[in-house]
Amino acid sequence: MTRSPLWYRMRTFMMFLIIFLCFYLAYGISTASHQSTQPLAWQLARSGGLGRFRLILAVGALFPIAAFSFRCWGTAYLRASIVWGGNASANRLVIAGPFRYLRNPLYFGNLLLLPWIALFMPPLGIPILVLAMFFFIAALSSYEGKMLHDRFGSEYDRYAARVAALYPRLPIPAAEDAPTAQWSEGLRSEVYMLVFALLAVAIAIAPSLLAGPWLWSIALLGYVVQKVLARPRSEDPLSNAPSE
Repeated sequence: MTRSPLWYRMRTFMMFLIIFLCFYLAYGISTASHQSTQPLAWQLARSGGLGRFRLILAVGALFPIAAFSFRCWGTAYLRASIVWGGNASANRLVIAGPFRYLRNPLYFGNLLLLPWIALFMPPLGIPILVLAMFFFIAALSSYEGKMLHDRFGSEYDRYAARVAALYPRLPIPAAEDAPTAQWSEGLRSEVYMLVFALLAVAIAIAPSLLAGPWLWSIALLGYVVQKVLARPRSEDPLSNAPSE
């Protein structure tokens, strides 16, 4: 297996770093331009008070739930140890499930998380977050595409010509040898995204939870649990490419 570059192997850390830096820049730019540093969710609530604030958070929670659902659907056709592995690898093209609609359903799931994250930062930082995350995910997708082209040649090229990388199109037929979904693998791969979905629901129910430092502890614990669950249990025979 070819060793992937460091920036790819550290893709989860890089995504968190992008989010952290975008929050920092959002508050810095808002302060320097004398704009409000209040989070978008509270600015949208305005005079509606806590009731409207909770409604906005409830609508926002739909995005982490959608992100978890979409990623779980995709990882059900892969393996947790492949999805969370450091190096990009592929023994087989998977043309089934969400891979019939787009080539990178897991990265698409990551992008679905952004509207919820944006609710907690000043509005001036949101375009920076969206652009930075999109370009990084596009770089990940491009790297995996090159790896798949090198591995599968014209077979991958025909697939890529019919299916977009990061946005859904009308589905193509599943491959004749397409695998069936293994939902236990999907759930094992997406514990971490499930944590975010549950946190989003909990915050919508009780916004006061935002004031506690325990949110970071739960996020860290969820990541540790995810890495433990994603450890290889046996040989993983199929994958398009890992996508956290």
